[in-house]
Amino acid sequence: MRHGPPIAMVVASILGVVAWALFILVYTLLWSSKYSLFQNIVVSLITLVIAALLIGLMWVAWGMRRGWRRAYSW
Repeated sequence: MRHGPPIAMVVASILGVVAWALFILVYTLLWSSKYSLFQNIVVSLITLVIAALLIGLMWVAWGMRRGWRRAYSW
């Protein structure tokens, strides 16, 4: 059984990056003036790590499902 490319996963990854960028933009425009430069950098880095972990977990789950299907297909 042949599987096509993971278009939905690619779209979800792109949307995740766009959502993170929009959050940083809104954060910078509305809430960042209350905090120091260091605190703003920490917020940006932590949200980047969280977004990367969520996207990575999504891809790992997809890869594991696809890998298990291949292992049991023969």
